[in-house]
Amino acid sequence: MGTISKPFTKEQIDNLNNYQQSGKFHPYTCPNDGDEIHIKYEFEKEHKGENYDEYIKNQKAKGINYPETAFNETMLIATENGWICPVCDYKQDWAHDFTK
Repeated sequence: MGTISKPFTKEQIDNLNNYQQSGKFHPYTCPNDGDEIHIKYEFEKEHKGENYDEYIKNQKAKGINYPETAFNETMLIATENGWICPVCDYKQDWAHDFTK
């Protein structure tokens, strides 16, 4: 399996970002997923305006032991200079060539 490296072309950027949203395969994600900042970012995308702490408390009261694990897939965004994380400063300069 080969790879492509930055700089990504406009066509590659479009294809990579479409790949991210396709749901066919696991997307490229930030290795920092699972920390509080990333979890709260993902929570906010799905539960705009809801209180995170209250949500977690309510889920645990329902018997869900680790409800925060539902929010641990921060997808990277393809740019000309490679992948970037929308939450932190993580960058990745390559992609598998089958995803381009």
